[in-house]
Amino acid sequence: MVILMIVNSVSSFAFSQTKMSDNPKAEAQIIALEKAGWQAWKDKNVDWYKKNTTKDFLMVLAEGTRNKADVLKATATECAVKSFSLADFKCVMLNESAALLTYTAMQDAVCGGKTSAPKVRASVNYVKRGGKWLEAFYMETPVAQ
Repeated sequence: MVILMIVNSVSSFAFSQTKMSDNPKAEAQIIALEKAGWQAWKDKNVDWYKKNTTKDFLMVLAEGTRNKADVLKATATECAVKSFSLADFKCVMLNESAALLTYTAMQDAVCGGKTSAPKVRASVNYVKRGGKWLEAFYMETPVAQ
């Protein structure tokens, strides 16, 4: 029982260190960036990814892990995106220069000749560098139908 109380106290303290966004301005900027990133993907706008991701950006998809160079190459040619919609945003400020964003996405896309999962849950880390929010990590998980 004592161990359970200690674990509960420590986990409560640890989770209290990260909280839902109490910075609505940063949250709005990050969500706007994420929406713009999806539009850039649809439009095959490689320049957006050059300007709005970190040098060491990583993307994790069902097909594997990609670095920034892989993403830039794939964005230009790999997918035909008919439509997408994003919802259920939740933003956790990890500190003043790091945020975790989660949401669900509906998509109608074909990538590499394969139909993409119609619904995914996305987890994205943004970091503030040089006064600008940049995407550092993106991961999506298909939602079971």
